[in-house]
This record gives sequence, structure tokens and C-alpha cells, in this order.
Amino acid sequence: MRDDVQFPFGKTMIHPETGALLTRSSRMETIEYMGLKKEFEATGFFPNDGGDGVIMGDDHDAFEKAFAELKAEYAANMRVLAKDMRRKARLTQKEASQLLTGSPNSFSKYERGEALPSWPTALLMKLIAEDPALIEKIRRG
Repeated sequence: MRDDVQFPFGKTMIHPETGALLTRSSRMETIEYMGLKKEFEATGFFPNDGGDGVIMGDDHDAFEKAFAELKAEYAANMRVLAKDMRRKARLTQKEASQLLTGSPNSFSKYERGEALPSWPTALLMKLIAEDPALIEKIRRG
């Protein structure tokens, strides 16, 4: 926990919405992004009952770092999924792009990490990776 930060109210404060007494401390928090989860140590002002606390100033850095790591992990997963799905369905980047997104270069961008698929496209890619025969149903429309 960072003790070098000075706050105008010291080591306690009243929660602005609930009125609960909050004490400066650290606790483990979990954030979620696109189906992924990450635990990190959050420092801020928290009630003793485990309820909502207040995080401000430099204390946001731990959250921002954890969130950035989750986003990077998701992007890496999508690059792998796009390649894996295409390989299993025996599609070129152009074919996969046209069949699943209607855009001629989307899979090239997904596989290079320049773009992320929409949530529905990502789900469809997962289904096709698990059952490549689905691509024939898509082709038939």
C-alpha cells in the first residue's frame, strides 16, 4: 500500500454515496474484460464490510495496468483464434474475411493484431474452430 500519498482527509473518509466510514487500505479486486478475469491489489479507501470503496489519484494505476494486461491478453487470444479457425476450416484470410465479416481484409488485420473482431464475430470464430464443418452451412447461406 502506498503511504507516501497525502490526502486532505488523512487515512479515513466518508463514502460520498453510502455514508460508510472508509479506511485507507489495500485489498484484492477482480476485473473482467471480454470473458477474461484478472486479480490485482487495489489501494484506496474501503469499508470494513467489503463493500464499495473509493479509489482516486495514483491509486488508479494498478487498475489501469491490470486492465491493459487483460486487453493485451484478449488481443493475443483473438490473433491465435483467427489463425486457428482459418487453418481448421481451410480458409484463406480473404475467404474468411468475406464469409464472416464481409470485409476483404479483416482477418489479415485480426491476425496481425491491428484490429479486433466484434464480439459476435469472435463467438462465430470459436464455434467454427470447434466445428469446422459449420463453414459449409455459412457458405450455403
